Amino acid sequence: MSYPIRRADVADAPALQALFSCPSVVRNSLQLPYPSLSHWQTRLAELPDSTHALVACDAEDRAIAYGAVMRPPQLRRAHTASLALAVHEDWQGKGVGRWLLGALLEYADNWLGLTRLELHVYADNERAIALYRQLGFEEEGRLRADSFRDGEFVDGLLMARLRGPLCGRS
Repeated sequence: MSYPIRRADVADAPALQALFSCPSVVRNSLQLPYPSLSHWQTRLAELPDSTHALVACDAEDRAIAYGAVMRPPQLRRAHTASLALAVHEDWQGKGVGRWLLGALLEYADNWLGLTRLELHVYADNERAIALYRQLGFEEEGRLRADSFRDGEFVDGLLMARLRGPLCGRS
């Protein structure tokens, strides 16, 4: 199944507030629960040029997933970017995350010319880890007790996908 992909904009704030209010999304992201609408309006209005935010939409053009490629400000890291991905819990397990992540990878590879993409994922988020591995990401390190979630410290994983001749991979 395919889902329309487009650039995120301020009009998506209510849908993204709802997405990031889902318990499973809060649990598996670095976001705090109960985001305000104004938080998302401001965040989307003030996205830096180095952040390329996309949404996957349902048939009514409502954002059901959010993804971003975030480039660092350091020139010596111009070949890299971090990725973020979140899918509304009503749409999880339906291929939306894979579809949006594929669009983000295509954007990073073919339009931004990036050779290194990195992400953070909780060590117990097995479905996300499996998806990332299927799309070429490898674990590079474990961050012990790096985040506080649901009253306890949890481990995170750093994963990356390398491409291009400079990285010894294509």
